[in-house]
Amino acid sequence: MTETAMGFLGIMTDRRHGNPPIAEPEFCSHLCRAAPLYDLKVLVFHPEGVAKDGASVSGYCWQGGLWLPAQAPPPDILYNRCFCRTPEEKQSAAAALAVLSRSLPWSRGLPDKWGVYGILQRSRTAAALLPETLVYSGRKALGNMLAAREYGVFLKPKTGSHGKRTMHAVLLGKREGGGVSVRGRDRMNEPFQYIFGTLDEGLDWIHRFIGQHRYIIQPYLHLTGSGGQPFDVRVLMQKNGTGAWTMTGMAVRLGGRGSLTSNLHGGGTAVPALPFLLAEYGAAGRDLYEELISAAVLLPPLLEESCGRLGELGLDFGIDAGGRLYLLEANSKPGRTVFRLTGDRRAARLAAENPLRYARHLLLAPWQQATSCFKGSSVQRENDINGS
Repeated sequence: MTETAMGFLGIMTDRRHGNPPIAEPEFCSHLCRAAPLYDLKVLVFHPEGVAKDGASVSGYCWQGGLWLPAQAPPPDILYNRCFCRTPEEKQSAAAALAVLSRSLPWSRGLPDKWGVYGILQRSRTAAALLPETLVYSGRKALGNMLAAREYGVFLKPKTGSHGKRTMHAVLLGKREGGGVSVRGRDRMNEPFQYIFGTLDEGLDWIHRFIGQHRYIIQPYLHLTGSGGQPFDVRVLMQKNGTGAWTMTGMAVRLGGRGSLTSNLHGGGTAVPALPFLLAEYGAAGRDLYEELISAAVLLPPLLEESCGRLGELGLDFGIDAGGRLYLLEANSKPGRTVFRLTGDRRAARLAAENPLRYARHLLLAPWQQATSCFKGSSVQRENDINGS
């Protein structure tokens, strides 16, 4: 890290098995290889690589096609890509962010799914995209919701991603033997399915499964294509080299037939969006494509207004059989694998390099640095750690 450059971008990421032991090594290496094009230096590090006094950071840099250990002063821009899975990881990330307080955050984080729902509910246009959402409060409320919905309910953690610990519960009719059917994915993202003979048995099992986790409940939406595969549409919105929101790309994520979700980590794949929509909805598919673009452009400023400056958002939309659009999730630390799977090279390149363009913009716009930290409350710091 001795060569001169306009600025230094630090990427804080999780520890994983491999050489080097970092998460998202392909994405990180792309950032490092492309950084000289934007007059930047990049260091990838874990939270525990930050000195306790914040005076230095130890991690890995990409040189000559190899990952090499390196040490550097605190970064000018801090790009937090940590996904805290345990209380220990969360505590470590919080400590690192605290001592690197002089590094400008590349982006703030979002609150949990319930918090995002509350923000978007304030906008009449955005609220029309939201499925009915309630907080899980116990067996009785869940039983009432199940009784009122023919196709059951979908339960998911307020925090978390990749479809883990999600489930679909539905009351069975008399012809099916009564009781409750529950299917979903466990904490290891492995599928499960159970049938309980009575409502109380099903509610008790769900309550134990939820445990101390905080959950939200939504009506179960039929988001399945004509081939029987669940699907959603991922739109990646990013800020570019001028600090403006742009749509980097759009892709359809397809789950396995009979699967509950379409998440790639749950075994799904991805296909180009417009051809899929045209095949599923005919001429109306192009209208849906334009509607998706309009919705994706609407949402980032609304979230940014409440959460502070953001750099990118992964927006997941569902489309029911009638062609109605639903926002399923917003993620401030989105993945990029969909564009490699669809073969969209332009979107894949932009997805990997827009973070560098935006980091350069932040370095060249010092007036933004003075205004970017106005959301410095404890709630905001919690969002930065969790990064929903």
